[in-house]
Amino acid sequence: MYLALVVVAVVFVLAWLARHEDLFCLSIRDGRVLVVRGRAPSGFVSDVGDIAARDGVRDATVRAVKTERGGRLLFSGDLSEGTQQRLRNVFGILPAAQLRHAPPIKNPTLGQVLGIAWLAWLLDRSTRA
Repeated sequence: MYLALVVVAVVFVLAWLARHEDLFCLSIRDGRVLVVRGRAPSGFVSDVGDIAARDGVRDATVRAVKTERGGRLLFSGDLSEGTQQRLRNVFGILPAAQLRHAPPIKNPTLGQVLGIAWLAWLLDRSTRA
């Protein structure tokens, strides 16, 4: 019993440490963008949505992680090299102050609080496209 609690605690700490370096995580589905965790500048989220819709992105994740000079984007899912470069270009013109002072998620769902993309999409209360 104690071993199971220790294992759960270790997994929780490792997951927290892995996400601690994240500035934000965006999930893209069918051209729509949802902030899963962190603080993302609203203008950047809007630009990501425009790029994703134009390029026909079906399912992808965009994470921004802290670096010495601000942040760096990491991608997974259905993103071509061209789409990734367009996202890096838009991200590159953001001032570091905008990353630090981006507003938090208004009325986050349980999925956003926990940082779980599929649950965040399931509980998403925004207007459907």
